Amino acid sequence: MEQYYRDVRIHPIHEGTTGIQGMDLLGLKVMMQDGRAFELFLEEIKHTIEKAAGYDPLAAYAQKLSEACGFLKEVTNHLRSLSSAEGPEGFLADATVYLEFFANIAIAWQWLNQMVAIQKKIQKKSSRSETRFLKEKFHTFRHFFAYELPKIYGLGPRLMDSDRVPVAGGNATRIF
Repeated sequence: MEQYYRDVRIHPIHEGTTGIQGMDLLGLKVMMQDGRAFELFLEEIKHTIEKAAGYDPLAAYAQKLSEACGFLKEVTNHLRSLSSAEGPEGFLADATVYLEFFANIAIAWQWLNQMVAIQKKIQKKSSRSETRFLKEKFHTFRHFFAYELPKIYGLGPRLMDSDRVPVAGGNATRIF
């Protein structure tokens, strides 16, 4: 177990630090082809939401993810507007926060994708151990939607705030 922990600590470095990943996501991937890649990403999520809405146990979660995607689009559009107004320094100031915000929605999407597959599987006869496994997986899915996805509503206001704290430096108003 200790070896796994030591090994996993290197993974953030393989593709760059978290800060670099955030700048890559927001500064390159989201902005690519005037936001077309971002729109395609949202379309993929929308397809999953539509599938999930057809299953009663998933309908409320599909709605939550739909609302989260609306918020993602709002926050992303705000940040995109900053790219021309403030330049790259202001635009990318909170790229790491955006990465966490974006990741929670992307992970929720993948959980919902899994639950659609599970709903299809449940309709078939499953063994007792497989049924137990699927129930536990559904419980973990519910946990993510209850505890992790809502974190975007704490991160979003930071991203929408016009006070670019990380780059304010000497321009910040002194209070003492």
